[in-house]
Amino acid sequence: MSTNLEPRKSGSASIWKIVLIVIAVLIVLSILGPLLKAAFWLALIGLAIVGAGALFFSGKKP
Repeated sequence: MSTNLEPRKSGSASIWKIVLIVIAVLIVLSILGPLLKAAFWLALIGLAIVGAGALFFSGKKP
């Protein structure tokens, strides 16, 4: 009968790697989310300005 009470180290390193990967992905998504949202709104405002300028300046000059 074995009385070895030391924990096995075979799977513990891989579990911590998975936890660190999940944490890193969540951090990256929390940074990229607002940046993509801001880029979307800037592009939308830019398109609105370009469209308004095209409509305003598209009139034929006499």
